[in-house]
Amino acid sequence: MNTSRLSPRSMMTWLALVMAAFTGTAAAADFYKTTGNIAVYLGVLPSELVQGHSPEHPENMQHGWAPSAKLSHHVVVAVFDTKDGSRITHAEVSARVGAIGLAPTSKKLERITIDKSVSYGNYFAMTSPGPYRIDVEVVWPPSATSPVKTSFEYSHPR
Repeated sequence: MNTSRLSPRSMMTWLALVMAAFTGTAAAADFYKTTGNIAVYLGVLPSELVQGHSPEHPENMQHGWAPSAKLSHHVVVAVFDTKDGSRITHAEVSARVGAIGLAPTSKKLERITIDKSVSYGNYFAMTSPGPYRIDVEVVWPPSATSPVKTSFEYSHPR
């Protein structure tokens, strides 16, 4: 499959299918965490998925730049309220990503809308197979005085 030419809708469908493949296994837990009243779903996609689009394609400038590094990855989280299952669409979300044992890079995860669904994401350099630690912080509701924090461990599929 040539994933570099996927539309945003096709890319999210592709990601959903990959995530569904993990359903019922221990690996599924690696991409989903709950803490406090928030559920966080993690997705990590190679930036090559957006390379190869035409220059005017909106994904080429997502988060203000087009990833050129072959080993950069798009870290995406979807955030939900565990009380009612609703998607949280107006939160402040940030992540720290780093190979375990090395200094992480911190970035704000920007609000993105694909097929009318809001998620948060940004690009990170992930040059080795891993493992990586991905720390996610969510400030929600807006009146919250401190972030809800959770962590994931991620390694590139082999």
